[in-house]
Amino acid sequence: MKGRNNTPNTRKKKSDDGRDTSPLLPLNELQDEYIKAIKSESIILCTGVWGSSKTYCPSVIACDMLLGGYVEKIVVARPTEGKGKSVGYFKGDKNEKLSGWAAPILDTFKKRLGEGNLEAYLENGKVELLALEQVKGRSWDDTFILVDEAEDLEKAVAKSLVSRQGVRSKLVITGDINQTDIKEYSGLQLLLDVAKYSDLKIATIDFNDWEHCVRSDEAKMWGIAFEAYEEEHGRVK
Repeated sequence: MKGRNNTPNTRKKKSDDGRDTSPLLPLNELQDEYIKAIKSESIILCTGVWGSSKTYCPSVIACDMLLGGYVEKIVVARPTEGKGKSVGYFKGDKNEKLSGWAAPILDTFKKRLGEGNLEAYLENGKVELLALEQVKGRSWDDTFILVDEAEDLEKAVAKSLVSRQGVRSKLVITGDINQTDIKEYSGLQLLLDVAKYSDLKIATIDFNDWEHCVRSDEAKMWGIAFEAYEEEHGRVK
């Protein structure tokens, strides 16, 4: 369809078709604690093994809060420092550049929001994809901010990030300290250390054992195997 100026009409239509509305149920006691913390606290730092749902749980809750009108938008951010800062070389607009890079979260969003809603929210800015080196100068009110793979945050970016949270906003930062790609001291570890040093009243959750991996028996098996291997031979980079 074309508008009066003969340019394509790209406005996406919201739709609940195919949306997953099942309740988010914890699979273990620590997940229960994590879900409750996300719902009740304004700042949550979550670390731990892969497959522990440290990204999935806040993704689902963020979608439910947006649809329920509890927040005005969702910001999804992942650092590119450890990946060679290659995002800017992809073709397309910002969403197209970042959609593949944010695919693990967007897959959950598509199920929880519905594909039509997600497309509309990406177009109108209700869901924003952000490369964290672009965080300077930003601030967010009434926003659910989800930062994934934060083990690769540079220290300066981590400091800038936590100063961007506005009023009535929620900030969830997740990552696995043991999987840090960058050579320098992890920005996520810095946030944990500063929070502990100043006894900040924030929620910290650590899925620190492979018993917390709920992705599959195979994922847990490989996690345990790599941990044993790296203790003997050093971390695989």
